[in-house]
Amino acid sequence: MPRQIKIDRGEQEAMIGRVRDVLTANATYDEIRKGLEGLGFRAKEDRPALALWENPEHELFVMVHMDPATGKLRDHEVSTFEETEGFE
Repeated sequence: MPRQIKIDRGEQEAMIGRVRDVLTANATYDEIRKGLEGLGFRAKEDRPALALWENPEHELFVMVHMDPATGKLRDHEVSTFEETEGFE
């Protein structure tokens, strides 16, 4: 049985705030990609139409949906592994 590492909820919440800053401050998907990579996220699906990024250290997923007509962020969701358990 794998050993579970306890996640510091304060650090996790701080990372969620940094992710939201990246998403609201950057207009293009390339800028969002660079920002998420800079925070230690890696892409599971790297397509602007619907991208999924994860950060195992903080146990976070980020879903990014860009509007193809404008190239701007249409929607996003930041969730913990715990919140998405059973959905992947």
